Amino acid sequence: MGGRKACSDQMNWTASCRSFVIAALVCVVPLTTAAQPSMSNSTQTFGGMTLAYSRSGNDLPEGRRLYTLQPSVNGALGVMQVDFGLRYRSRRLQATVAVQQGWFADENYTGADFDLRYLQQAWLQYDLSADVSIRGGVMPSHIGYESINERDNLIVSRLFCSDATPYYETGGSLQLRLSDKITVEGLVLNGWQRIVAVNDDPAWGSRVVWKPDTTITVNWSTFYGNTSDRSKPESMRFYSNIWTEWTAHPDLTLVGIVDIGRQTITGDSAASMWCVAAVAAYRPHRQWRVALRAEHYSDPQSIIVRAVEGDRFVASSISANVDWLATPSTRVRAEIRRMSSPQNIFIGSDYLTASEVFATITASTSF
Repeated sequence: MGGRKACSDQMNWTASCRSFVIAALVCVVPLTTAAQPSMSNSTQTFGGMTLAYSRSGNDLPEGRRLYTLQPSVNGALGVMQVDFGLRYRSRRLQATVAVQQGWFADENYTGADFDLRYLQQAWLQYDLSADVSIRGGVMPSHIGYESINERDNLIVSRLFCSDATPYYETGGSLQLRLSDKITVEGLVLNGWQRIVAVNDDPAWGSRVVWKPDTTITVNWSTFYGNTSDRSKPESMRFYSNIWTEWTAHPDLTLVGIVDIGRQTITGDSAASMWCVAAVAAYRPHRQWRVALRAEHYSDPQSIIVRAVEGDRFVASSISANVDWLATPSTRVRAEIRRMSSPQNIFIGSDYLTASEVFATITASTSF
């Protein structure tokens, strides 16, 4: 997140991982009913489900849409994501196991991870002290502002830079709380969005979170590692993501995002990409929220995102989003998004075009 394993070994590893998840659920569920409010130990369930319908102005073939992996199905009503998890906490120990299903998992868990797409999280954390913690397992990614769960984000669809960076990672981390305002984290990972390692090189990550006051959060995350598998030449990638969230008013949230990446291609040659984005969300009423988002993504040599034809992916997008909180746990969302590019990179019925407009409606519930 030694040598090549045989297919049978991979299948056994996958089966073992699934068995671990099932066993963890079976073992932890009784704790939910057994735990007493007076005890320091606690177990909680969490999760939710999101149904989605999306329609593109382009006549997309076979209902597929590139570059916007969520929602990823055009002209069909279905489950974007459903997830269920258990979270255990004691004075020093934390543990989380979560499983999932839906379009999002099918599109984002690729290669050797595809058979493990139902596993969203499986990690343990131990607090060595009030300010030092270690954590290991399958964890949410430390890179990016937007969450793996659509219902937690300000906009229904994801940024290009969110879809192109990890949503999950596997490895271990050391977290240090330097002060009330600064927390740092160092990570050793299997690779770039990997559960199953595809090469022998560990990847490295870092995160610094600065909260100068209760209204501002600044996050700087980095990744450095080999993104190729054993059958391909080494491809070292450095990636930096910085985002700032400012709660300018209890009902107004402003977000700025800047990403920069660089990767070796062959020998001493390397290529770069970058992305900038801004989000504004305003709540005019306790049951309503509106949001706007703009983004420009430039990956001219396709080190991360490859265009349908050629190696140049440069695109911009703008989104408008409306949320209706029907109940404290149920939300209906609507978004319209326009994507454009200097080149013809978006798919139509039988051609490529320089733009695409699509609308999405979702209904989600959480607990």
